[in-house]
Amino acid sequence: MTRKIQFQVVHSTSADEQHAATELHHHGPYVNGWQSSRLCSYPQELVLKFENYMRLKRVQLLSHQYLIASKIEFLIGDSPSEENVKYENARYTRLGYIELSSNDRTNFKSRELKSIRVDANGLFLKLIIHKNYTNRYNTHNQVSIIAINLLGIDSDKSLENHDDQFDPNSNRSDQISIVDDLAFAMYQDPEIAAIIKNLERKKQQHVHDENFDQARKFKQAIQELINIGERLARYEVEKRQAIENEDYDTAQSKKKKIELYRDETYKQLQALNLLDIVIPPARPAKQQNHARTLNPVKTRRLSESTMSYGAPSTAPLEITTSPLPPIGNATPRTGVPANGNVSTSPEYQKPSTPYEDKVIPTLRNRTRADAGPPQAASVSNNDTSRKTSDETESLSGITTAATSNDDATAELNQAEMIEANQMMIVFDKNLIGKLYHRNHLQREEALGEIYQILEKFSGDPEDARAYLRAGSFVVARMFRFDVFATFSHSLKLFHLLMNDYVRRHAIQKQDIVASLERVLPVLLQRTGDSNARLRLRAQEAIIESASYPELKPLHLIPHYCVYPFNKTCAPRLAISRCELIEELMKILDVKKGDNGLNVDNVSKFCAQAVEHNAGEVRELAIKILLNLYKIHGSIVKRYLPQENDQTRRVKKYRDMFDAFNRMDGQVEKTPNNNLPLDRVKRTSEPIDPLKRDIPKQQHAPREQRKSFDAKISSNKSRTPTRFDRKTPTMSVADESDFTPENTCIFCGEKNDEFIRAGLETHYWASCPMLRRCQECNQVVEVGIYIEHLLRECQKKSKYQQCSRCTEAIGNDFDAHVKLKECVETKPNTNRCPLCHMNIREGEKPWRDHLMGADGCVKNPRRLQALKKNKNPPQQKAVVVPTSQANVMKKQKKVTTTVK
Repeated sequence: MTRKIQFQVVHSTSADEQHAATELHHHGPYVNGWQSSRLCSYPQELVLKFENYMRLKRVQLLSHQYLIASKIEFLIGDSPSEENVKYENARYTRLGYIELSSNDRTNFKSRELKSIRVDANGLFLKLIIHKNYTNRYNTHNQVSIIAINLLGIDSDKSLENHDDQFDPNSNRSDQISIVDDLAFAMYQDPEIAAIIKNLERKKQQHVHDENFDQARKFKQAIQELINIGERLARYEVEKRQAIENEDYDTAQSKKKKIELYRDETYKQLQALNLLDIVIPPARPAKQQNHARTLNPVKTRRLSESTMSYGAPSTAPLEITTSPLPPIGNATPRTGVPANGNVSTSPEYQKPSTPYEDKVIPTLRNRTRADAGPPQAASVSNNDTSRKTSDETESLSGITTAATSNDDATAELNQAEMIEANQMMIVFDKNLIGKLYHRNHLQREEALGEIYQILEKFSGDPEDARAYLRAGSFVVARMFRFDVFATFSHSLKLFHLLMNDYVRRHAIQKQDIVASLERVLPVLLQRTGDSNARLRLRAQEAIIESASYPELKPLHLIPHYCVYPFNKTCAPRLAISRCELIEELMKILDVKKGDNGLNVDNVSKFCAQAVEHNAGEVRELAIKILLNLYKIHGSIVKRYLPQENDQTRRVKKYRDMFDAFNRMDGQVEKTPNNNLPLDRVKRTSEPIDPLKRDIPKQQHAPREQRKSFDAKISSNKSRTPTRFDRKTPTMSVADESDFTPENTCIFCGEKNDEFIRAGLETHYWASCPMLRRCQECNQVVEVGIYIEHLLRECQKKSKYQQCSRCTEAIGNDFDAHVKLKECVETKPNTNRCPLCHMNIREGEKPWRDHLMGADGCVKNPRRLQALKKNKNPPQQKAVVVPTSQANVMKKQKKVTTTVK
């Protein structure tokens, strides 16, 4: 089995007085590493001698943050004679080289960890270190290596084939134990590291005995202790930095924190009967480290984790890299992958976020019913005001880990596990397990507990940030559940976090923005939910939170709400977005434009919404535009098509421009201009009344006469169809005969049989504007059938949208995309899902295509409707008034399914 190889540095070309090569014999948070002498010549050499003849499997090397070599070569050596085993007499074989990053892009704030896979037998390892990178900190042209770690297996020299020292087909699945990883050794408190090593051995024994329940409990305890060891190591470094700066008050404070945290750890281990297993010897490592001189790196915290990648090496070397921080500025580390890629070992997973941005879990004792929320110790060197009683931290996370019998997180997939790990940074694992429980009562109980923790929390700012971040992950996850009670509990937690919590703890803006951006997209998506109560609550939550004192100056909620959507957006979601804008305009002053809503972004949003396929969305968008026009005037027109004869042929734009003109006092003297916008009457013989009104226009301005003549020309140029709702095919008397019981609101067919038999049969079997879904048998409009398959159908997971033709493609999606035989969708067109042809935008082209004599050849209901209309005495087509049709559609959604 791969293990850590003990070695000695038997030769170094040069060394700094305070950074001898023997420093490489030790691993820990306080080591200084080797440095070459000042102004040395290159290349420099280091020769390491193994404890015995070994098969070297992996080399780990941690470079300095600014004393960086440009290249390092590796050679494996073996002594030809067992009697004269010296590095001078050894024969060396070159394995390859690695190139280190210059570290410019991290501003010399992080250290680079190289993990190199090899497979070679020998007794010596020689490192040839080439010239350093030049930077402003490296004034003496030195190079430095902080730590070297060698991993391999014992080898019998008598059985080795020296002609094949590197086997490229060697087993690459070897896993490195957590306790042998260099990253673990460099960032762990020595005492806690010893405890973890003992627990790791015990865990392996349970695995060997196939006692997997106990092995899992030990694994969980190890994970908790890793976090504890990291924090203790960081406290120790901060204490030493304070001593170097002669800030003895801070040093005393850090010392107390270390003692309290360590004592509490041992108490909990004793309570779990683990102390006899894990008790290390008296602290030789700590005493030895105290005797060393600390050379802290004074750098500010990193804002984000960085990854650096070495250049490709020669054949036998495979490189994985991960920059590690200087001790005073801890940044994340990665485990050592076995496949040569940047990844973490399955036994040791750490998130790639800076330590300064990641708070170590504050373990809480859940057996104390009256205890308040846990408090994590501060990492600030200047924080000396904390009371001793506030610094006590519990290790009950180990208790719950060792006693839990139902691990709900065990069945999570990789994405869910990453999400859960973010929550478990501060919350108990069993508590997070409840959040992922199948029973919604368990989820609601967990949400209640988290609410109580956050409501009573009174820790330092860093812990407050960590709880906000974890809480936002919780809320974003819980918003996705459909159970209304769970959603309500999530909203309660959301309001607490975004209002009282962020104000009470004075959370910085960037942290609020990060958390809100995690939650808001999910909440906005729920405003289009099919559950009306849930949809309404989501809208109310967004509107209420937009006025919170800490959120209002950020302008984030209005920014998300006014983001334009495309015309294929789900109708319910599009309607909710428009309603949100309408409500936000009431509480935010659009006229000022300094609160996230202004005439430009709202007009742009509405101009896009006017193009939506659903009529209700278009009407809401037009309503908002008219309200904006009252305040801002012609600015709104910048985002609409130019007003001309061609644009006026589209009814929605013609009505809008007429309304704008009426607001401007340019009233067109037509027979219909005294009626509301959505109640303009239509006549069965449109041309004659228009001709009769021509003399009335003689005294009108030239522009109005021109527009009026264009209307006449437009009406003469086409022949009205019987089923065209948007053409003037009904007299005022006919409109009075309109009743919802005898008229189809989709195709406009009027039939007294509908009163006796009902409209359901018509919807199921004959309405040419509708069809039944081939998957769920729901009756839907043909115009939104593609959207139904992609977003609403019970089997929507089977379908994907083709980017070329925009249709919903089923199981043969890959073949469809590969062939590229579909007709490409053109701009400003809709796609017929029946005949796969492009048709012009708007309701009239849809009706002409689905119901006209020369319409869709793949619509069987079209022919039935045409045959039926050859007998006009029994039935006739009518134009359903817009306002009445909208009311009817709201009251009677076509959601009938055929069993």
